[in-house]
Amino acid sequence: MLPQQKEWEGTTGGGTFGQLFLFWLLNAIKVSFIYPTLFLIIPFYLLFGRKGYHAIYDYFHKRHKQSKFKSFISTFRNHLIFGQIVLDKFALLAGNQDQFNIQVEGCDYFNELTTKEKGFIVASAHIGNFELVGHCFKQHNKKINGIIFGGEAKNYQSQRIKSLQKANIQLIPVSDDMSHLFTIKEALDKGEIITMPCDRLFGSTKKYITPFLGTNASFPIGSFRLAAQLEVPVLVMFIMKEKGLNYHGYVYPLQALENDKSSVKKAEYLIKQYVDLLEKILKRYPEQWFNYYNFWNT
Repeated sequence: MLPQQKEWEGTTGGGTFGQLFLFWLLNAIKVSFIYPTLFLIIPFYLLFGRKGYHAIYDYFHKRHKQSKFKSFISTFRNHLIFGQIVLDKFALLAGNQDQFNIQVEGCDYFNELTTKEKGFIVASAHIGNFELVGHCFKQHNKKINGIIFGGEAKNYQSQRIKSLQKANIQLIPVSDDMSHLFTIKEALDKGEIITMPCDRLFGSTKKYITPFLGTNASFPIGSFRLAAQLEVPVLVMFIMKEKGLNYHGYVYPLQALENDKSSVKKAEYLIKQYVDLLEKILKRYPEQWFNYYNFWNT
């Protein structure tokens, strides 16, 4: 199987000038004012981004069993919501976060773990708007270390770092030599928090194959193996976009497998729960799946 990061890099486009202009504009106006421009932009993505278009169309048609016409409409809405979320991210990084209304279910699980000595892992996926974690869970008991993939533009990355530092968050980029694994372990040993998406393989050979939306899919198991070996708690967190500028967050604790010494079995027990929760949230928010490649590799 080809490394999935080669199929979808997940970087933010727009160029240096375009991104700087967006930061300036979204610092001054409400982000929803420019949502309508997406109706002019999205047709070009659908026309020229055929690989991503087909992947999402198949996702609706094959995984959610939608008709061909409904799959096309859902694909358009998926691109529309994704565009809105990208604009929301720029507005957040520009410092204009007061315009958003965010409700979170299960935040007590997160708050309780921040008072404990042990570090813990927050697992998410490329759905909704995970960038909002730093704005939903501002606290100074524990440093949050966000694992990031892909090469973002310098201006975007610089603005991102400035914004997240205010919420006691630092970023750990994934490196080809895998040295980031030592940084992750060191952070957990110090009792800090690790946040990471756990749905893309990124070339990892440690994968777990399981039924997902009706067909087998591969998920990276490395982070769950690490959690099992270090015996640290794992939370699953999804922050999903609702109508307008409203978001709804969901936090779930994963149950550890007791009375078993095998870290492999413990990791599999954790990842099964993660996949079940991911499937459940996607059935509620099917249009917020943002993996623009053949995830199931069928």
